[in-house]
Amino acid sequence: MKKEKIKPTKKKILTYYLILASCLLVAAAITVGVVFGVKKNNPTIDKPPVENPDDSNKPDDPDKPDKPVDTTTAYEFIVPVKDVNLTQSYVFGYDKTLDRYTEHKGMDFAAAAGTEVLAAVDGTIENVYTQDQLYGAVIEIKHENGFMTVYKFVTPAENLKKGDKVNRGDVIGTVATATGVEIQDGDHLHFEVFENGKRIDPDLKLNIISK
Repeated sequence: MKKEKIKPTKKKILTYYLILASCLLVAAAITVGVVFGVKKNNPTIDKPPVENPDDSNKPDDPDKPDKPVDTTTAYEFIVPVKDVNLTQSYVFGYDKTLDRYTEHKGMDFAAAAGTEVLAAVDGTIENVYTQDQLYGAVIEIKHENGFMTVYKFVTPAENLKKGDKVNRGDVIGTVATATGVEIQDGDHLHFEVFENGKRIDPDLKLNIISK
């Protein structure tokens, strides 16, 4: 005698579906809770990487060395005579030749007539005056970045002329016998510096007074 299969009623089927749905909801809730818990403990998840502010300064090729810094001293001024004997700076003071107080617009370096005068920095000869009644002879040199140096009470080197290229330390002439408006100061080189056409204190470039 065969047993008849008992068919589940619609009520039981609905109950099964409700139980299954409840299990799925519980599983989903557990999964969401785990995900949020991980993110809370690891705040870096889903955050975009922060760019290093210094990255813009890094070379495109990290294996390629940076461009070397120019450490040459071609544009650093030197004192235009070898033995430094500063007798007058860029100040307002008494002028023995004029017998009055006035502004001394340069630096004076005491040196015997015939002492070599050197180019203070690389440049191009701008002018050579050989018969200046006030300063005897004058040499002007034009340099980079708007600078010009002026050398007064000198005897220019033979054949020195406008347009000649000179390097720092090159001999451009010699100290001449005292004459003109500073004759009472004895033999010396009078040195001036201009920046963009304006006369400035030469010690701003030589930096010898503070040494």
